Amino acid sequence: QSQADYYEVLGVPRTSTEKEIKTSFRKLARQWHPDVNKEPGAQEKFQSIAKAYEVLSDAQKRQRYDQFGEEGVRGMGGQSQDMSGMNLDDILGDVFSQFFGGGMGGGMGGMGGMGGRQRQQQQQQRGPAKGSDLQCDVEFPFATACFGGDVPVSIRREEPCSTCDGKGIKKDATSSSCRQCGGQGVVLQVMQTPLGVMQTQLVCPACQGSAIDPSCLCGSCRGKGTKPEVKEVSVKVPPGCDNGNQLRVRGEGDRGTRGGPAGDLYIAVKVVASREFQREGFDVYTESSVSAWDAMLGTQVVVKTIDGNAEIKVPGGTQPETRMRIRGRGVPKLGKPGERGDHYVTMKVDIPKSLSSEQAEKVKVLQAEMKK
Repeated sequence: QSQADYYEVLGVPRTSTEKEIKTSFRKLARQWHPDVNKEPGAQEKFQSIAKAYEVLSDAQKRQRYDQFGEEGVRGMGGQSQDMSGMNLDDILGDVFSQFFGGGMGGGMGGMGGMGGRQRQQQQQQRGPAKGSDLQCDVEFPFATACFGGDVPVSIRREEPCSTCDGKGIKKDATSSSCRQCGGQGVVLQVMQTPLGVMQTQLVCPACQGSAIDPSCLCGSCRGKGTKPEVKEVSVKVPPGCDNGNQLRVRGEGDRGTRGGPAGDLYIAVKVVASREFQREGFDVYTESSVSAWDAMLGTQVVVKTIDGNAEIKVPGGTQPETRMRIRGRGVPKLGKPGERGDHYVTMKVDIPKSLSSEQAEKVKVLQAEMKK
């Protein structure tokens, strides 16, 4: 049984340009491909669209079809392939991007430009690769977090394999190229489709894209070129660090493979709490006690700060829980050299719990005089 007119199948006039035929085919393919259209007969409809496009997209076939009809192209171009089983993205996406973009010239040719992205990925896989970034939590002493310093940190990271000197290949290997792909990391697959001959590049099943013969891989690192080891890293802690800050140590992550650069080390800061000081941001808080008489009459007290002692004046009449400030004796501000927070002292007043009879009489006298 004869098919419908190919121009009618694609919904284009006989005077259509090559570009108009391509545009119509893509539109109909999106509408009728079995991946998106589950209606009965969608597969047969799609196959008729693909068949029509196979003929009309080829200048020689189109000319014969215009002259002799379907009989004129019967047997040309070999056996057609059922495209309904192919992924729609493969038909309309990057696989045919060069063709639809006009980069292939007359006819389907051999589609030698296909697989460019895949080939680029394989080249990247075989070339130098940067090491992975690492992250860990580290507790720093309170004083180090305040004033900074160098702290040794032990981490487990990928280091160059000593057996193969980081190359991933046995030292006695004479030739390391994969025999199946010839050291390319990819193999070529050729398919006959209604749109012509399609060439695709696939990852070599023997070397998995590494381009190295599996028999030549280093047995110690299994061809990776690196092995996990525990290393001690000196971390420079800046003044003013606090819980939740993150430090970045460049080049101290996993070592790169095949000569690639190392990754970075990211450290989540945790600060060991102090028994003497309470820190809030860049300010420090402590407590100090004075007697009731000193609170009433005033005095001088010495308080401990994060970088030594400081003397403060307690004025007469100081009330319990009065908070006094020592400017610039708090934590250095992160990223702001020369600036510091403040130190706050909460005054506690010690009230005598018991008095002698004589002391009680004197207090009563004082109480009576203060009421006058």
